[in-house]
Amino acid sequence: RIKMANDHAQDRYDPPKVGSEYEEDKFSEINPGELFRLFANNGAKIYRKSSDNFAFDIKEQVEIQFDFNEKVYAN
Repeated sequence: RIKMANDHAQDRYDPPKVGSEYEEDKFSEINPGELFRLFANNGAKIYRKSSDNFAFDIKEQVEIQFDFNEKVYAN
């Protein structure tokens, strides 16, 4: 009996990705000065938390009010 090496080109199993480079938080849980996004992808706008209710939109250079429980993604 001949044991064949595992051919990765023929391997059809694609395991699920483990985690993400972004951690999901609530706006209230991140610290002032911390950068975050509203979506867990690299193309999403970046914000910097400035106070308990506000964050600064880095690209647009404006301050935006956020809900205390809004989902955000920090990395």
